[in-house]
Amino acid sequence: MNTPPLRHDPHKRGPDHERTRAARDHTADWLEWIPLLLPLCYLLALSIAMFSLAPIPQPIDYHDFADQREHFDLNNFADVSSNLALLAGGAFGLLMTLRHGVFRTATERHLALTFFAAISLTSLGSTWYHLSPGTDRLFWDRLPLSLAFTALPAMLIAERISLDRASRLTLHAWVLFGPLCVLYWYQGELVGAGDLRPYFLLHVFMLLLPPALLLLRTPYSRGQLYVLAYVLFLVGMLGDWLDDPIFALTHGMISGHTIKHLLTGAATALVGWTVGTRRVEPDRHSGSA
Repeated sequence: MNTPPLRHDPHKRGPDHERTRAARDHTADWLEWIPLLLPLCYLLALSIAMFSLAPIPQPIDYHDFADQREHFDLNNFADVSSNLALLAGGAFGLLMTLRHGVFRTATERHLALTFFAAISLTSLGSTWYHLSPGTDRLFWDRLPLSLAFTALPAMLIAERISLDRASRLTLHAWVLFGPLCVLYWYQGELVGAGDLRPYFLLHVFMLLLPPALLLLRTPYSRGQLYVLAYVLFLVGMLGDWLDDPIFALTHGMISGHTIKHLLTGAATALVGWTVGTRRVEPDRHSGSA
């Protein structure tokens, strides 16, 4: 007598499935602490920096950019006009978020709007600054830019981790750290004791956080476009650091700071394209799923 073959029941979950689910739940429990750990880690690093490093004043030659050519009666024409890239990228991101944005929660949408609005305002502040570079005008450049620096990591966290009310409040508090750093620096400048340590540390976090957060699982498609946007941003930052050498290497065609404006605008537009054209993948789970 032949024994009938065993049939696999697709609804029956074996021990491997249960172990995988338990591991995922354990990971989710750990990830839910990230919104709290982010500001705490910044404050810890800031405390170490404040005790171990001397105050960092605004460099005297900071306002001496490589390309100072005047065109159409505009001082520093290239650095002024290239802010149109930031304005275009920010406005495009706002449009995509409001009309086509794909988000699971209102918090994600609010943080995206904050990021794109901050970049748009940065274009205005940077234009005002580059027309006549000086510390007073630099404040209006850095203030919205610092908001973008904190809003973007917060948006990436909200996309990947389920947030309770306390986590949402903590994440929104983190977003305010950026402007507070700039206010601290500028208040010091007003009394001749400007200190860039909190602002520089914010730059370090902006460089390190996105690649770390992009390693977390996301429920959305097109995640690779975030990586490309981050690369554009990094190349733009490198251009800014090499402002004079790039201007010399290109025989005065373009400076590194102008490249920074153009690539940051392109990176912002790419983030806007991502949130407006992606979709939620039913077979994917965020880190807290």
